[in-house]
Amino acid sequence: MKKTLSVLAIAAMVMLTACTPQSQTPITDVLKSAKKGWVMTSVKSVPAYVLETGVALDELYADGDYEHNTGFFYAAEKDDAIIFGENGVLTIDPGKILPEDGSAYQNTVVASYSVDETNHELLLQMPWEYNDDYTGYDANLEKCSIQSYDSKQLVIKYTRNDDQNPAKAQNTFTITYVPAK
Repeated sequence: MKKTLSVLAIAAMVMLTACTPQSQTPITDVLKSAKKGWVMTSVKSVPAYVLETGVALDELYADGDYEHNTGFFYAAEKDDAIIFGENGVLTIDPGKILPEDGSAYQNTVVASYSVDETNHELLLQMPWEYNDDYTGYDANLEKCSIQSYDSKQLVIKYTRNDDQNPAKAQNTFTITYVPAK
């Protein structure tokens, strides 16, 4: 009986630790450790995000581009970096601005962020959410849950409601970032 209870206790501990991000370093320190910032490598959507053309995408970062109505992101957004600085200062660095792409808002922006270390939550301005007239980034801080983090990868979950078309489904994005090179 003791052996069975011990096995169950160990299994429960493993399951509980698997549900929360693990690192010996505080989240804030890991975020600030990427001196050139963090760039996206993947954005998965549940349910699939449906474009105006009717195309449904599960992977928003890798598939197509917004300019050709085949993807979610403008080509110029795919190298954007978010830099977590001291005192909650977030810098959105647009990286290489593509001269042929005048439709995407591309500017360096200083915003804010905050981290709830206990609940593994991150509040930040999304570098690909725009204001209503597409002249700047949406200034709202978005609540994200941190799925995992270390010096090589940051994975967050963000639930987005489509302001432009409220009839669309709510999408939850799992976004993977790696340190910029």
